[in-house]
Amino acid sequence: MVTNERLRYMPDKGSRLDKILKKAESFGVKFDKLMAAMKMIEMPTYESSALVLSSCKNLLGLAGKYSYAVERFFTVLDEAMAVIVGMSKRLDRQHDHSHHRIYNIFQSSLAMVVDIVVDITASFGISKGGVNERTIVTQFESRFEVIMVRLSQLRAELYLQTLVRWCDGDSCSTDTLILLLQGFEDFGLETCPPAYLHILIKVCLSLSSHGEHAESLKWFQFLWTSLEKHRHDCEISYEQWFEVYQEYLIVLGLHENFSERIHLAEEFQSLVLIELGSKHLLYLRARIEFAKILELDSVRYTEAVTIYEELGHFDFHGFEDCYREEFMALIEITKYRLSLLFESHPEMSHRAEILLIDSFTNLKLELCCSDERVIIALTRIIEYHRKQKRQGSISAAIKVIEEYVLELLVEERNEVILFRVARTLAKLYRELSSVEIGIKFIQHVRDQVLGGQNTVVEGHCGFGHGQLAQLDRRCFVFIHSFEQLLCGYEREKMLDEIIRDIYTEACLYEAWSVSLHQYKRDIHVRLAAGARLVAFLDQKGRHTEMRQLRNEIWEMFKDIAPGSISTESMWQLFELTMANIHKKTVSFTLLECLVDVGLAIFTKVRDYSVALQFFRWSQIYFNHFTRTEHSRAVALAFRISECFSRRQGVSTDVIFIELQAISSEILVEVLKVGHLDMDFSSIPFNQLNAIIRLLGQRKNFSMLERILQCLWDTRMSRNWSGAATVATGRRLCEVKFAAGHQTSALVLLESICYNLRDVYGSIHRLTVECETLRASFHNTCGNHRAARDIHVHLLEQVAQLDLNDSMHDQEHLSGLVHDQARRLKWAYENHQTGDDEKEESFYRSLLSKASGSLGGCDGHSHYEMGDITMMGGEKTETKWELPEDWSLPINEIS
Repeated sequence: MVTNERLRYMPDKGSRLDKILKKAESFGVKFDKLMAAMKMIEMPTYESSALVLSSCKNLLGLAGKYSYAVERFFTVLDEAMAVIVGMSKRLDRQHDHSHHRIYNIFQSSLAMVVDIVVDITASFGISKGGVNERTIVTQFESRFEVIMVRLSQLRAELYLQTLVRWCDGDSCSTDTLILLLQGFEDFGLETCPPAYLHILIKVCLSLSSHGEHAESLKWFQFLWTSLEKHRHDCEISYEQWFEVYQEYLIVLGLHENFSERIHLAEEFQSLVLIELGSKHLLYLRARIEFAKILELDSVRYTEAVTIYEELGHFDFHGFEDCYREEFMALIEITKYRLSLLFESHPEMSHRAEILLIDSFTNLKLELCCSDERVIIALTRIIEYHRKQKRQGSISAAIKVIEEYVLELLVEERNEVILFRVARTLAKLYRELSSVEIGIKFIQHVRDQVLGGQNTVVEGHCGFGHGQLAQLDRRCFVFIHSFEQLLCGYEREKMLDEIIRDIYTEACLYEAWSVSLHQYKRDIHVRLAAGARLVAFLDQKGRHTEMRQLRNEIWEMFKDIAPGSISTESMWQLFELTMANIHKKTVSFTLLECLVDVGLAIFTKVRDYSVALQFFRWSQIYFNHFTRTEHSRAVALAFRISECFSRRQGVSTDVIFIELQAISSEILVEVLKVGHLDMDFSSIPFNQLNAIIRLLGQRKNFSMLERILQCLWDTRMSRNWSGAATVATGRRLCEVKFAAGHQTSALVLLESICYNLRDVYGSIHRLTVECETLRASFHNTCGNHRAARDIHVHLLEQVAQLDLNDSMHDQEHLSGLVHDQARRLKWAYENHQTGDDEKEESFYRSLLSKASGSLGGCDGHSHYEMGDITMMGGEKTETKWELPEDWSLPINEIS
C-alpha cells in the first residue's frame, strides 16, 4: 500500500508527503504485527484488515490535498498502535488464547482502531463541500484522547491478567515477578479495579522479601491507595488488610520514608478504631505497630512507652474466651518491647529488669514451667543480664536459671519436653560462659535426689534453693541430658539413649532394693542384683555412687555368714564375686573360694541353711567349668562329697539330705564329662548310690555303665557280702542291656548264674532271681525258646527235690513253682512257633511233678496247675523293663 503511493507521488526527502508515507508505513508494520499476534492466539479478526487497508489507501490518496490532517492522523494512529503492539508482546501461545478476558481486551483495542480509521476516512469524503481541515483534525484528536485513555485501561487490565497467570503458575518465583513488573509500562490507573484486588494483594505480599526494590514500594503504594478506595467493594478480610499494612510499613522503613510511616500508622490506627472499636484485637495490634514506629523516633519514643504501659494494664475481661490466648500473647509482646525500649535508654534501663521478671513470674503462674512462652520470658531475662556490664549481672542470671530448673523438675514429667528445655538452658549457660557452674549445680541436684536427703540445694553462686522433697528419679531425663549437653556430648538419638539408660538404672535399682530386703532369697541372687548395678554405675563413670553401693552390698554379704567365719575369706569371695558375676567367663578361683567358704560354714559352724545357699551357688559354676576346667572341677566335687560322707549322724536332717542331693548332682555333672579315670573307692556308698539313682533317672546309661563296671572290676578289693556283689553285677547287666549291649549283658549274667548255681544251687533265691532276669532278657530279644528252657530247668530242679529234706524253705519253693509256672504258661501260650520238640503232655507232667514235690503244702496248686493249653489260669509276662529306681539295695550292700 505505502510502496505504491510512494512510487506514484515520488515525494522529496523530508517533505510533508514523505513524512506522511513514513508514518503510514510505521502504522502498517504495527498493524501487521497486531494481526500476527491475533492469529497466534486464534482470535478472529473478521474483515478488520481489509477495512483498514482500504481506508488507509483512501486517506493516502487525499494526502496531497489534506496533507496536514492526514499527517496528523497517521501520527496519532501510530501512537495508539504502538500501545496495542506493546500489549500484544505479552501474549503467550500456550495460555492467553484460551482466556476470554484476553480476547475481550484485544477485540476492544482492534475495534477502536478500525472504527476511527473508517470514520475519519468517511469524514474526509464528506468534507468535499469545503469543511475546514483543522476542524476534522480537532474532531479526531479529541476522539484519540478518549481512545488513549481506554487503551491505558485495557493495558492495565492486560497487566493484571498477566499477574493472575503468575499467581496461578506452578512456580511463583519472586525474582520472576520483579522482572515481570519491571516490564510493565505506566499503568495508567489511579487505583486497581476491585475485581483484581485479591491478585494485587498476593503480588505485593510476595514482594515483601524484596522490599528494598523500587518496584516493591511503587506497587505497595498502588495497592494501599486501591484498598483505601475499594476495600469495601470486595471481600478483603481485616486480617488480610492488616497483613498488607504490616508489610507496607516494613517496605517504607526499608526506603527510609519515616514520616510517611508514622502518618500511615496514625491513619490506620484511627481507621481501625472507627470501624472496629477499642476492644478489638486488631486495634490492639495496630497500637503495637504504631508504638514500634515511635520507638525509633528520638523525640516521640516516650509515646511508645505510654502505649505499651497502657496495653500492659489493659482490661481483657470483655474479650471472648477464644481470643483470650491471643490477647495474652499480645500483652507479652508489649512487655517485651517495653523492656527493650527501657534497656535502650539509660535513664529507664532499671525498669527493664523489673518488667521482665514480672512478666516471667506471671507467666509461670498462668502456664506450666515448660511452656514455650515461659522459656522465652526466661531467655529474655538472661539476655538482659548478659548485656549488662555491671558487677553481679551474671550471678543474677544464674540464680534465675537455677530456681527455674528446680521448679521445672518438680512440675514436669514429659521426657521430650524435659530434653528440649535442657537443650535451651545449656545454651543459656554457654552464652553466659558459665558451663562449669552449670555442671556443678546439676551434679549437686543429682546427688541430693540420689541421697534422698531433701536438704537445701546451695547454688554455686551462693544461692539457697528451697526443698527437694518432691524430686525423684523421674527427673533424671533432664539431669542427665543437661549435664551431657553442658559437657558437649550432644549426639544423634541422644534422648533415646538417655531414656534407655534411665530405664535400665531404674530396673537395676529396683532389683537391688528388692534383693536387699528379701532375706529368703539365695545370697548369690542378691549379690548379682547389686553387682549388676555396680557395673552399670562404673560404666557411666559415677564412681562415688558405685563405692557407696559396694559398701552396702558388702555389709549385706557379711551379715549372711556366721561370725566365726574369717572376714578375710569372706572379703576375698566378695571381691571375686563383684569382679566376675557380670562376666560371661568367670574365674575358677571364684568357685574354689566359694567351695572353701561353704565347707567352712558346713564343718565349723554347722549352719546347714547358709551352707545350702553357698552350694546352690557353686552348682551354677560347676555346670560352667565341667568342660573348661574338668579335672579341677572333679577334684572340688569329690572334696564336697568326702566332707558330707563324714557327717552320717545327721542324715535325718532335711537340709542335710538336700545338701547331699546337691553334692550328688554336682558329682554327676562333672563325671558326665571327660574320661572316667578316678577312683570311686573313696566315695561312700550312700553318696555313690545317690549318683547311680540320679544317672538312672536321667537315663545316662553310658555314664552309669562306666561307674558300675568300675565297681564290678574293683569288687575284689571291697569288703562286700555275696548279696552285694550279686546285686552290683545284676544292675551292671541291666545297664548294659539298656545301653544296647545285649550280648555282653547276657554273657555276664550267664556267668553270674553259673557261679550262683555252683555256690548256692539252682533253686536258691539269688540264683532264681538272676535266672528269671536272664529269661526276661531272652524274651525281650525274641529268643522265647531259651526263656522257656530256663523256666523248665527251674521247675525240673524243684521236681527232683527230696520231699523229706528239711533244709528247703517250703514257702520259697511254693512261690518259685507258682511264679515259674505262670511264666511258663505265658511263654507257651504266646510263643507257639512249631519248633518245640516237647509235647503238651510234657509240660503238664512237669507242672504236675513240680506241684507234687511241694507235698500238698499249697491247697491251690492243683487248681492253678490246670490244663496248660487252656487260657484260664493266671499268667505272668516275662519281659525286661527299665527299673524305676536304679540304686543298689543299701541293706544288701551294708
